[in-house]
Amino acid sequence: MENGQVEVKTDVKAEVKAEVKTENGNDVTTNEVKSEKPGIKVEEESPAKEAPAPVEPPSELLEKIKNQVEFYFGDVNMQRDKFLIEQSKLDNGWIPMTVMLNFKMLASMSKDINVILKALESSDLIEMSEDKKKIRRSPKHPLPVYNEEYRKAQEARTAYVKGFPLHDMNIEKLKNFFSAFDPFENIIMRKYHDKEKKLQFKGSVFVQFKTMDDAKAFMARESVKYGDTELIRKWSADYSVEKAKEKEDRREKRSEMKAKKNDNAKGKDGEESGDEDENEKDSALPKGCVIHFSDAPDRCTREDIKERLGELEASVAFVDFKIGDKEGWIRLQGENSAKPVVDKMAEGKVSIRDQEVPCRVLEGEEEEKYLAKAKEEMANIRQKYNKGKRSGKKGRNAQRGQRKRRNSDTDNVPAKKAALG
Repeated sequence: MENGQVEVKTDVKAEVKAEVKTENGNDVTTNEVKSEKPGIKVEEESPAKEAPAPVEPPSELLEKIKNQVEFYFGDVNMQRDKFLIEQSKLDNGWIPMTVMLNFKMLASMSKDINVILKALESSDLIEMSEDKKKIRRSPKHPLPVYNEEYRKAQEARTAYVKGFPLHDMNIEKLKNFFSAFDPFENIIMRKYHDKEKKLQFKGSVFVQFKTMDDAKAFMARESVKYGDTELIRKWSADYSVEKAKEKEDRREKRSEMKAKKNDNAKGKDGEESGDEDENEKDSALPKGCVIHFSDAPDRCTREDIKERLGELEASVAFVDFKIGDKEGWIRLQGENSAKPVVDKMAEGKVSIRDQEVPCRVLEGEEEEKYLAKAKEEMANIRQKYNKGKRSGKKGRNAQRGQRKRRNSDTDNVPAKKAALG
């Protein structure tokens, strides 16, 4: 270079000023740096990454959660759930969400309080606190009065349904099945204890519908199937009457068998013990122990009568009554035991299944006729048993004789064959 000057090339970055207009018109100076080296770029500062949006829970899950919580606070469960009833008394009905997560079925669906609260946003029955930490049954839906009238209304809209698989069945599958017949309030799986004391499903359920019209619509269907199985349907009240009658029949048979055993024990020394038995039966039927009642309710059972008389501290020996009868007789234990019980009744009436049933003590000739009839029925039972007992002995003797004859014939077979040979 001339004058001894040396030309120096550098790769330093050039600083260029650019003016940018802001929205309010002010000038802002920024430095834009560019590299002269090929292939090298200076990255501009990228904006902060947004957090991923929360995953929306499936609508099916939200509906299940809502239905489950509404069941907890519904008319049926709040009638019997002692834990929830006591909790609702502590804070004007408000239940903390931390307490709600103690319910296993709800916790199995979700343990996320926000998810549960989201599911309840569409519920008309459930109300949420302002801080989103508590829920309660809305005051707009007060609980019904749980009396006999309410119980009968529940039973009236309940159906008995039988024919479900005995194994691999649970309440969720049943709810899914009956969702086609909404709206229903409750499903009760009928179970029993097996020999190992484990609960087993009977294959039948009680389904309580929300209204009588809903129940009638279900019962009016021409066919209801689970898979390929046609389900048996009955009104719960009719089913209860049938089972009560079966229970009474079994009780009568047990009473007969017990009487037969007693007669058998007393007659071991000889069959001519009828007079002695009759005298003992006379002492078992003291006077002043019979109550006559009339105008019995249509679905009245012996158990209803015994339970009501038991509340009056009556020692019931026998109830002479069958389902469908309008009148009956109650024999108490002990002489002159009927009058004190009737005296405890208001105007000589007792309430059975919400119906006033008139009661009175049998006296005089009417009492004598009834006691004579009762003794005659007892004698007939004994005679029937003794007759069966004697024929049973003959039958056993005949069987022994037949066995002997068969044995004799068998023993002679070889000899006959030998003679033929």
